[in-house]
Amino acid sequence: MTAPGPGLPKRERRDLYVEPARKPPVAAVRTAVRLLHNWFIEDEEIDDALDMVMGKESALLTPDELEELLPRIRKHLDQLVRIAAQRFAGAGSPELAAVVVRSRQLSASPVPVDFPSARGHARHLAFLTVDVLEVLADEEEVVSSDRRCSA
Repeated sequence: MTAPGPGLPKRERRDLYVEPARKPPVAAVRTAVRLLHNWFIEDEEIDDALDMVMGKESALLTPDELEELLPRIRKHLDQLVRIAAQRFAGAGSPELAAVVVRSRQLSASPVPVDFPSARGHARHLAFLTVDVLEVLADEEEVVSSDRRCSA
């Protein structure tokens, strides 16, 4: 057996001074949120889900596919309504307010049990999603034209 050697050298204690993180500028946060919103609005998954319900192949939907599609479309619609509410809180058009109310009412309604009615419900959700996208685009156009006029 060997004798224990000298122990490891002791390390010096260091005090680390870290400056606290500064709050990001409000403009930077707004820009980041707007980019995330735009990314969501332009996401191809929305287009794919809408196409499956409203496109040429929609008559071939099976009950299993519809069961998988309904939560996706409802999720997209709810997210778009939240985006609209955040972007245009109190400053939106009557069309925006109407489409938000219709969206919330339809999202809260239960899905019909029978397949033909459930497919109709999915189509209604899809058309309403398209309406929200169009109103968001119109509202964004008005806001950007107002910015250009005031600059």
